[in-house]
Amino acid sequence: MNRLPLRRALGALGLAALTAASVTACGGGSDTAAGDDFGLAQPGTITAAVTAGDYPFVSPDASGKPVGMLVDLNNLIADRMHLKIVYKTTTVQAGLPGLTSGQYDLMSVGLVASDERKKSVAFTKAIFWGQNVVVVPASSTAKSIPDLAGKRVGAGANSTQEDFAKKKMTTSQLVSEATDGAGVNQLLAGNLDAMVLGSTHVGQIFTEHPGKLKVALTSPQDQPGAEAVNKKLTKFLDAYNTELTALANDGTFLKLYQKYFPNLPYPTQMYQFWPSIQQQIEKQGKPTP
Repeated sequence: MNRLPLRRALGALGLAALTAASVTACGGGSDTAAGDDFGLAQPGTITAAVTAGDYPFVSPDASGKPVGMLVDLNNLIADRMHLKIVYKTTTVQAGLPGLTSGQYDLMSVGLVASDERKKSVAFTKAIFWGQNVVVVPASSTAKSIPDLAGKRVGAGANSTQEDFAKKKMTTSQLVSEATDGAGVNQLLAGNLDAMVLGSTHVGQIFTEHPGKLKVALTSPQDQPGAEAVNKKLTKFLDAYNTELTALANDGTFLKLYQKYFPNLPYPTQMYQFWPSIQQQIEKQGKPTP
């Protein structure tokens, strides 16, 4: 996960999806006074940063409104906490500094909780465990990292995939792309030889470009993905994790996962964090990776 993984823009939405438009969901309770104690940027309201393409965690619909698994999840959690929630579209590059400065309370994006990121932000409990997937044109013969030596390899700026490329693909020429969608377009145009993507988005991209791309290699991410939180908001983070745990234990989280990832088995690496979800999957008799 990516950006557990994961920050993949839907190219067709372009700059319109990158505007700072806000979308608000109301909490279930009218009394938001309890939220004043959390130290939120706006008392009683969670200000959540999202990107324009972290599908299917968060991505804009045709009108630019953020939708996806994390939107559904956070709307539920805000409701249970008797808070409102406002989504503001930004980029990972701008969102993380905005989080540390107090402009945002939560970054509702699938981010790998790396040691480097933990120096500046806190993280919720784990929400996903993904893989880095190196995608190449259908005509490419590349099947391994050495096959891409000297080649132009793209990755989303400040993403887990970019970190992977920097550490593992040192003989390739890394090209930092603003979004995954932009990188895929460059790959299709012949300006890149490969693009590193998160596993959650590969299926959608292959659907959008049938027969034009293929997987050269995959590599499991080192750590799980989670949502970033302003480090100062310790009380908020504790309360958020309490509600997240409740939704995991009562089956709601798994239902959301299976809604948005219908063809992707739940990662077994996550069982160490959520044994209750393992029990739910075993009861369903679902196959595991």
